Order: sequence, then structure tokens, then C-alpha cells
Amino acid sequence: MKFNDNLKAYFVIFSTIIGLGIFVLPYTFFQSGYYFLFWLVFLFFAFFVLHLIYGEILLQTKEKHNLPGLAGLYLHPSAKHLVWFFDFFGMLGVFLIYFIALAKFWSLILPISPLIVKFVFALINLYFILKDIRIFAQMETILSLGIFIVFLFIILMLLPNFDFSNIKLAIQNTKEPILPYGILLFAFSGTSAIPIVIDLIGKNKKYFLKINFYALLSIVILYLIYTLVVVGFLDGKVSEESLQSLAPYLPKAFLLFAVIFVTLNITFVDMAFYLKRGLAYDYNLKPRIINLIMTFSILPLTFFESLSLVPLIGLISEIFLGFNLLILSLIYLKLPKKEYFNLPNLLTIFLALFFLVGIIYGILPK
Repeated sequence: MKFNDNLKAYFVIFSTIIGLGIFVLPYTFFQSGYYFLFWLVFLFFAFFVLHLIYGEILLQTKEKHNLPGLAGLYLHPSAKHLVWFFDFFGMLGVFLIYFIALAKFWSLILPISPLIVKFVFALINLYFILKDIRIFAQMETILSLGIFIVFLFIILMLLPNFDFSNIKLAIQNTKEPILPYGILLFAFSGTSAIPIVIDLIGKNKKYFLKINFYALLSIVILYLIYTLVVVGFLDGKVSEESLQSLAPYLPKAFLLFAVIFVTLNITFVDMAFYLKRGLAYDYNLKPRIINLIMTFSILPLTFFESLSLVPLIGLISEIFLGFNLLILSLIYLKLPKKEYFNLPNLLTIFLALFFLVGIIYGILPK
């Protein structure tokens, strides 16, 4: 195995996870105070464990399956359909979040209708999806470096006017202690990268552990620095999408560069291929039927009105993403033996119960 494969695996995780979620972290921190720091650390360790759980499941499974197929294989044949419902519609919820966010971001650059932005974005994505062109899967390193440059530039620009008193004020503002859970769940989501990592490094347990740990740690450090610097700079004027609050202070050319790279980084082509793979492997559907399902699932999302991002992200994450993570934990518990990552059952049961409580919380009216 080459060093380049390890580095590429690192960038696959980094580029899959880093995306829209980081832009709503400053607002989340400002609304939840020190609870944000607790959730950041807790979910860092939780997702590291989940990556090991998913890795164990994939390494033991000879056939190619998405989560619904794995649930049908290890839990119960009928579980496949319930998990498919949550998996598919949860992913469509993520696509809707992307549409709404991109419409807001491009409005900072061009005086153009949000509907046009969303429709063009949908058509471009659908072109790659229907033609099976996996161009973005080959750009992990470029996208990772590009998005890192965007955030590094923002941080360096804001630091000279950083005011620590704004951080003190934010830490004391603890009126929404649970808010970071759903937002950070979304910001850490990226388990779809794990199969690609395994394809790159094989069954090397040592490298799998290191790559996942350091990729997640890098992401946590970036999240924390960006959040603190933005809140310290904006003096309490933090919008849900921090890029909107920062736009007046950024050079126009850089803002255009940032919006372009953010757009490339959150194209949902690879996630759509995940759904296509599931329909093919788990349900044995023909390519033409799969393409019709994808088209008529994605295009209607462009006609949804712009919603508030933070509540929408929380809802999708707590219910749909939380359900998927619950299923992963249950599958791991059902494995007859643990060949690669033997985690305590008590830890896995705790995570399963934790996500179950999160689902219930997401369903309950706020």
C-alpha cells in the first residue's frame, strides 16, 4: 500500500465531511454557549467509534450493500424496507438543505432568483448522476485543499479584529443547550466515505484507525477555530449562515472563489450515487428505473420555498441521520464475531440508546 493511498483516504474523509455544516456552527455556538463545546467533543468521539463500527461491518460483508441491504442481511429481511425509507428520504432532506443554502450563498454574488439557482444546480447534478460521471470522486484532494484555503483565508482576515469579550458573551448564552446536537450530527456526517477508504487501504486495521482519527481530529480543530474566530469578530451579529454575515467584510473576488468551492464541495453527485447503488444492489432495479426515480425525487426539491436552515438541519439530522446511526449500532451488535474492531457491547448499546433518544426528541414538537 502506498503513502499516497493513505493521504487520499484522509482527504476522502475530510472532503466528505467538511461542507455546509461548518457555516452554521458560529450561530449554533452563539445560541448554546459552552454546551456547544461539550457536544463537539462528545460527537467527535462518537463518530470515531461509529466509523470503526461501520468499518467492521463492511470488512465482514462480502456482498456490496447500502445500509438498507445490511439491515436486511443482519437484522431482519423486512428491516431493509424501513431503513431504505429513512435512508432515502433522509438523503433527500440533505439535498433540500443544500438547495436552500446555495440559493442564499449565490444571492451574495448575483442578483438572481433562488429558484433559478436551485434549478440549474439540480440540472448540473442530474447530468452527472444520470450519465454516471463520477468526476467529483476524483477531486477529493483539490476540493479539500480549496475549502481549507477558504476557511484559512477567512480566519486570517478576521483575526486582527478578534474580540475575546464576544467569546465570553457567547459562552454565557446557554438558552439552547440541545441545539448543537442536531447541527453537529449533520456537520460530522460522512460515513459514506468509509467504503471508499476501505477500497483504498484494504483491511489494514492500523491505518484505518489512524486515518479516521486524524481526519476527524483535523475537522474538529477547523470547526473550533472557525467558530471562535467568527463569533469573536462579528460582535453578536451572527446569522444562521455565517457566510452571509461575513460577506460585507470579504473581498468580492474571494467571496466568489469561496462560493464556487463551497458549491463544488456540497454537490450531491456522490451521495446520489450512493442512493443509485442501493437501488441497484438492494432492490435489483434497472438503470432506467433508477434514473427516473432519481430525477423525479430531486427536481421537485427545487420548488420548495427557502426555509430556516438551522431548524431544518436539526430535524433531518435528529430523525433521519440519527436513525441510520442507530441501525449501524444494532447491526454491529448482531455480528457473530468482531474480527477487526472489537468494541465493548456496553459502549455500542449506549450509542444506540443515545440515538434513539435523539430520534424521539426530534419527533417531539419544540
